[in-house]
Formats: sequence, C-alpha cells, structure tokens
Amino acid sequence: MNTILVVEDSPESLELVAGYLENQGFRCLRARSAAEMRDVLLRQAPALIILDVNLPDADGIELARSLRLAETSRLIFLTSRTGDDDVIAGLDAGGDDYVTKPVNLRALLARINSVMRRSASAETVVTFNGWILDTVRRELFRPNGQMLELTSGEFNILAAMAAQRPQAVSRDFLLDVISNRDPRSVSSHTVDTLVARLRRKMRTETEDAPIITVRGVGYALTQG
Repeated sequence: MNTILVVEDSPESLELVAGYLENQGFRCLRARSAAEMRDVLLRQAPALIILDVNLPDADGIELARSLRLAETSRLIFLTSRTGDDDVIAGLDAGGDDYVTKPVNLRALLARINSVMRRSASAETVVTFNGWILDTVRRELFRPNGQMLELTSGEFNILAAMAAQRPQAVSRDFLLDVISNRDPRSVSSHTVDTLVARLRRKMRTETEDAPIITVRGVGYALTQG
C-alpha cells in the first residue's frame, strides 16, 4: 500500500485531506508542523509527502530543500501562493507538483496518481547526444563525464523531454508534468523560464544546448 505523509497545520484541513485519501485506499501519516514531520520521517518512509508551504515553525519550501526530501519521496506542495516565482521555487526544492488552496480533493487525487505513475514508469538511465540522465539518482552528466547541477524543476522538465525523444513536447505537456495544468498555479511562462535556464546551463563554449524550439509545438531534444 502506498503511504502518504500529509503535513498541514490546520487540523480540519489535515483530516479532510488525509481522511479522503484513506478512503481512496492510501495509508496516511499526519503531521501538523515541521517538528512533527521530522519525527514521523525518523520512523517511516512515505512514498509521497503532501507538504503545506506555510507551517507554524518553518517555510515548507526551505524545509524540503534543507532536508532534501525529494531524494527519498515524491513531493507535492500545498499552498495559497500562486505566483510563477513561488511555483518555480517549489519545483526547484524538489516538488513534483504544486497544488493551490482551496484544495479540490478529486483533483488532488488525480495529481497524486499522476506523480506515482511517472515515478513508476520512468527509465532508470536515459542517454541523448552523449549526455547521461540518471532518473533514479536525479543526476545529469555531460558527454565528458562531468556532472551538471540541476534544480528539481529543471530536472523534471529535461526528464520529460528525454522520455518523449525524439518527438517534440508541447508546453501544455510540460505544464502537465510540473503542475497538472492548474491555471491557478502556473503559466506557460513557468515552462519557458525553466527551459531557458536549462539551455544556459547545458550550453558550452563550443556547442549549444541540445534543446530546440519547435515552432507551433513546443520543445524537443536534438538528435545526434
């Protein structure tokens, strides 16, 4: 049974989300603060964490980054913040998704199932143009063997393009990857920002990044 840890400071919201997910067949752990979450994680290893950004004793995004939660669990942020900068910060901290309040429980369930499916079906190692993408260790290596540091948001975008290679992927598809296309939480600008950052990081003095823009479609990895 997939175990989900729900971290939410409001007792009513915590029980609403956790109770609903238990009725859908999940095993749910509960925490109302960063301190309680740390205590739970010492004893349990949930497959997914639903983490409120505004906790009484910590900022959820900074907490996820400092504890490197994405290395051991899938991660969905729960928040009332809706700006692009906030969404990208959540993705960079390891978030697989970013859900805004008030929570639509059926939509949340769909997002959880989507994250779980992507995790289960992902290739372990993907190679393209000499690059090596390790989807388990979440590492990217240049053709010369040097590891390139990526944020979680950048990694998720690149992994989605690599999984669909050599076909182009649309901005809508990439929006689905990072947020299940919730118009309240992200925009196409979020995707464009992450792709632009990837290009800058993957570019070398002699070669452009292996990412092209396909007019009228979206983005694709170049073949080579």
